[in-house]
Amino acid sequence: MKNLTKIFFGMLAMFIALASCSKSDDFSKLVEEQRIKDSIENARIQSILKEQAPAVKAYALANFTSPTLHDSSGIYYQIVTPGDEASYTYKISGNGLAAPEISVKFIGKLLDGTVFDQSAVDQTTNFSSLQIAINKFGGSWYYAFVPKTINYNGNDIKFLGFTATGLKKGSVIKFVTPSVWGFDANEYKTGSENVTVPANTPIAYTIEVVSIK
Repeated sequence: MKNLTKIFFGMLAMFIALASCSKSDDFSKLVEEQRIKDSIENARIQSILKEQAPAVKAYALANFTSPTLHDSSGIYYQIVTPGDEASYTYKISGNGLAAPEISVKFIGKLLDGTVFDQSAVDQTTNFSSLQIAINKFGGSWYYAFVPKTINYNGNDIKFLGFTATGLKKGSVIKFVTPSVWGFDANEYKTGSENVTVPANTPIAYTIEVVSIK
């Protein structure tokens, strides 16, 4: 399970537990326990980002034209084609992002150039929700797709994406990500390519957004 999913369910579990507490000391204990867990996880992530940064940067410099570093994630990216700005607007629904349905052509590679997954030739890969793609391929897809901010009731809410307005129909992006925003400590293997991505391995993607709605 990817880091963003872990964090979401961790927070959900905390809120459920807090709702069942009636004593202030129980509340404080749970908050402190969660703070410690978050601190340990953040330290783990920062250690991996630092360790893998040279390899990620080297790949970006060798394979991208004028790559941009996304500071908070350690991901390098290049917007190849911006896409149709009017084709989609990201919105907030309920307590979070209204995740769009997406159709893409993509290719995933190891840093040595080995293809580990890709869309079938002349076909798109369809996801009924962006969240499903994130769960499958990692948090790097979240950063790639969503905008930096979304205006909600007159306030700009930060979503920490690469671009101001997010990926749209026709957008093409390349990026290389540290393992924590990919498959993290899990191995990944697809039937189509018969290639295993080892645990804790940086990976690179090229994504073309065929449709988004």
